[in-house]
Amino acid sequence: MSDGLSKLKSIGAQKIHEQTHIARQHVQAVLHETFDDLTKIHLLGFISILEREYSVDLSDLKEKAKIFYAGENLSDEQDTKVFVSPKKKKNYTLVYIVVVAVIFAVAVSFTLDLTSTASDKSKNHVIDNRAINHAKDSMSQNATVEEINATIPVVVETEPEPIEIVKSFKIITSSQLWIGYIDLSTYKKNQKLFTGELDLDPNKDWILTLGHGYVKVELNGEVTEFKEKLNIRLLYKDSKLSKISFKEFKELNKGSKW
Repeated sequence: MSDGLSKLKSIGAQKIHEQTHIARQHVQAVLHETFDDLTKIHLLGFISILEREYSVDLSDLKEKAKIFYAGENLSDEQDTKVFVSPKKKKNYTLVYIVVVAVIFAVAVSFTLDLTSTASDKSKNHVIDNRAINHAKDSMSQNATVEEINATIPVVVETEPEPIEIVKSFKIITSSQLWIGYIDLSTYKKNQKLFTGELDLDPNKDWILTLGHGYVKVELNGEVTEFKEKLNIRLLYKDSKLSKISFKEFKELNKGSKW
């Protein structure tokens, strides 16, 4: 047994759990070298945290872990390819039809106006003085009405602009946290060890697995707080967040536990 592992055993699983927030059963699995219930990524992540937090060398334990997982199926390794859906070509056929129809309608209207104007000129070539005087009176009356209307203030009603909601999706932790997150549109896997805030794209759907449950989740400015010792799994879909079981996580992840 290495000196580093002996030191950790002397500290005890409960105290290590309280100091690092790694689930107690996971700490015990590391101390007793029982790897059956842990994935390779989880185990190596926990070992790295313990080495850093307690300044111990767990190289022997890492080698045992690598040997243990050497026979595992590697088909679930992270796919680093990013697939981008090709942009659809816009179909302008309908636009062309509308433009042609408008041009045709304008041409017909212009032709009818010319025909009507020529007919009116031939019928009303001679205009008597009474018609001229009547037209002058009408113009005078119209001018008076326009002057009155000009003195009345015009009230323009403006509609209030809709308030734009800025979408956000953040994972917030005050203690060191390992998180694995998967984009459900591409099944691309990512993982990170951090303290503070982690921003994710709120316009995508995600499944997440967290090393412990002492976290806050901010959605569009509203914060939900979790206080759980064990690791938790979350589903973010259609801008809504829900807690899911390990079984549901595997189903959403095509049968893979990570």
